[in-house]
Amino acid sequence: MNRITLLLTVLYISVLFGCQKTIEAAEEDKPVAVEEVSEVSEDVLRHVVLFKFKDDAPATEVELINQAFLDLPNTIEVIKDFEWGLNDSPEDLDQGFTHCYMVSFSSEQDRDSVYAPHPQHQAFVELLGPHLDKVLVVDYWAK
Repeated sequence: MNRITLLLTVLYISVLFGCQKTIEAAEEDKPVAVEEVSEVSEDVLRHVVLFKFKDDAPATEVELINQAFLDLPNTIEVIKDFEWGLNDSPEDLDQGFTHCYMVSFSSEQDRDSVYAPHPQHQAFVELLGPHLDKVLVVDYWAK
């Protein structure tokens, strides 16, 4: 019987009979680390943005726009977290959207009253406008 099977058997017997000392003994001899599942302690509002650029948008302009978006967390302090990436789906369902960004906030007020009207965000939107074919935005509270 391998160590994992033995550990699971001991844990099962411990639960069955309510023997805490057996559980502690099994945990001390456990061969692999078990990660604890933690609950999210804070509510997080995710702001997901996808861009489809015009076919004639110069690659240099697209990169400039991307860099401008990447700079927003450095200037808008209500952004809790930020990540981005390029489409890499093999499913051919992207409808031409190539760039995906996820911006996280603590509240709708941070998103609506600080981020959206912020001068840096507005400058970014102005830079983006002439090169954008379509945009898709989905906001949700992370569960």
